[in-house]
Amino acid sequence: ILRGEILSPRTNNNNNSKTTTCCLHRTMTGPEELKLLSHAAEFTSAYHGLTKMITTPFPFPLVQMTRTILFVWLFTLPLSLLKDMSSPWWSMIMIFFVTYGFLGLEYVSIELDDPFGDDNNDFDNLEMAQRVYEDIYITLFDCDGYEAAENLRKTMSKKVLSTSSPSSRMSVAELT
Repeated sequence: ILRGEILSPRTNNNNNSKTTTCCLHRTMTGPEELKLLSHAAEFTSAYHGLTKMITTPFPFPLVQMTRTILFVWLFTLPLSLLKDMSSPWWSMIMIFFVTYGFLGLEYVSIELDDPFGDDNNDFDNLEMAQRVYEDIYITLFDCDGYEAAENLRKTMSKKVLSTSSPSSRMSVAELT
């Protein structure tokens, strides 16, 4: 569908005559169309990859067994290091750093479990969407000028406001 929409302005037949009905006031060249199609393909591939990552469940028994083995290993580590170290102070320092490192890795894995949530260190989806919108706006402004870019902004503002909830309209206003 996306490929057809990108290529439709080139060969839009009305009454057996070729007319261009696109947002650009000029016809795109071949390399421009290929570049646009490659960007659309990359975006689609990335979108499906993210969707796959979000919707693939992680087996809970694997997580449970990994945490159990980690904590058993960390609790038995002092017993094995106590015999190998000559001073108890060195073994306490070594145990602290090993425990700190492994528990830190565990907490990092917990944070990476849902990167698209609402926590402070999750991805900011609205900001990423705003960057994409600004890139499209600038590209359209460079290709076709201020009028077409503003037309895109007005169209997107209407569509976003009509589909958004009242609580999210403040953030939508920041986009425009």
